[in-house]
Amino acid sequence: MFLFNCSPLMSCMTDVTKSTYLSSGKNNGIVKSSQYSTKVKYQNGTICNGHPRGHLKLKPWKKNLYSNEGYPDNYTDKSFLEELRKNLHVRKLTLLEAILGAGLITQRLCIVVIFALSFYALNCNLISPLLLLISTTSFSFIIYLLLYENCKTIPLWLMKSACAFVVSGYILSPVLKTLTETISTDTIYATTTVMMCVHLVFFDYGVSAVIVSTSLSLNAALFGSICLCSRLQTAFHVFVFITIAVQCFAVSPILLSPIKSSITILLSFVTVTFVLCVRVSSLMSGLFILTVLFINLMCPYYFVKWHSFKDNIYGPWDEAIVQDIKIKDFHVD
Repeated sequence: MFLFNCSPLMSCMTDVTKSTYLSSGKNNGIVKSSQYSTKVKYQNGTICNGHPRGHLKLKPWKKNLYSNEGYPDNYTDKSFLEELRKNLHVRKLTLLEAILGAGLITQRLCIVVIFALSFYALNCNLISPLLLLISTTSFSFIIYLLLYENCKTIPLWLMKSACAFVVSGYILSPVLKTLTETISTDTIYATTTVMMCVHLVFFDYGVSAVIVSTSLSLNAALFGSICLCSRLQTAFHVFVFITIAVQCFAVSPILLSPIKSSITILLSFVTVTFVLCVRVSSLMSGLFILTVLFINLMCPYYFVKWHSFKDNIYGPWDEAIVQDIKIKDFHVD
């Protein structure tokens, strides 16, 4: 037997086959690139791939997928990032502005605490119901006159609505006194606490957000007030308590809306509430001060500190916004 080395012969046959295949491909209008590029048809103006060793140059890349033949689908040019914009609508806040913004939450918290202290005073007979009614009503009326004395049109609808609430409360006070008597006191207090938290969370602090709901905030506060009515002694106590609830949750947001937040107003609310808390409990006053410091100092400080790391990007990759299209009237025969 003879052994032959067939490798030269096979190499020669492979070269001949490859040259024949390439020559036939050129005749059919197909361009074969080198080993560093891929096969691309060149027929009727179609352009080859974009590799530097390709046979033809590509058209300039455009931000239209259908006009970028020869480019991969995920390819982007340097011009793609020229439209990149960062933090277009971000407003930088100072520490004072953040504190004043948090002061609106503190004002509402102070009103809730004063309302709770009013219930405690009525329930424990620490003050006469008539004296408490006169003092709170006079305070609301004085604020009403101070805020709207320079206005050409005095919003009498506010007084009419408040009177309607008061008259309804006076008529329904005997019913409210016995409405939740069968429910345990612990359940009443827990329900009222939850409702007041809902009132604080969904209250309108002047910031447009999805979570804001004025009706839910008001209804939750009034529901919590009605739950507490059954723990008072007489129907007149219930009437006074409902009147205070209307002033705190229905009238005060309207009265305080023209007032811009300031350090003076914030300190006034905190001081009055703190003095009332001290007369009731030292523990309650300490918790109140800690809560106020957390809301008005710690939260604004970290908000301003972390706000500097905010990085919103805008560019051609954002979702398209569909505008309203007006279609002219047309008739179909």
